[in-house]
Amino acid sequence: MTVADRAAVLARLERFAREHPGSILFDGELLLDVASGKTLPLDVGKISRLEERRDRQSGRPYLALGREDGGELALADQGIVFPPVTTGTGPIDGLPDAVSLRDLAGAEARLEHFLVAHPGEPADRTHVSLFLLCLAIVDGARAAGFDVSREERRLEAMLNDLEARRRG
Repeated sequence: MTVADRAAVLARLERFAREHPGSILFDGELLLDVASGKTLPLDVGKISRLEERRDRQSGRPYLALGREDGGELALADQGIVFPPVTTGTGPIDGLPDAVSLRDLAGAEARLEHFLVAHPGEPADRTHVSLFLLCLAIVDGARAAGFDVSREERRLEAMLNDLEARRRG
């Protein structure tokens, strides 16, 4: 990437962040996913592709970023968006091609509601599916470069509770 290309990529990322301050912040080196408060280091020199696209359903713009290492992510209204990883879960029905940490927060909240508001109630397939969705999102976030140690601890506690309920 030439210096001119790097400057153009940097300018486009900064402009997108200015246009979406409730979703993304960017200081030239770190992307901040506003909803989660998590940062993601971004070496602009290692971006191999940057394209503005439109969401098929909403028509809203987003930036698709391809990295030299083959990784992909996008900057969108939802924040930093990345592909989920299902290596540890197997296929998940209805799993979207791209997810965000906002999706994780929503799925965790639904699972947490069950665990807290329905004590003693046995877990069923729906709760296990929600847990697997959370796991695929966390694995995708890790692959994108996020530190997910806090999320892993939360999921481990939820899994322990789900397993205890399934045993009865």
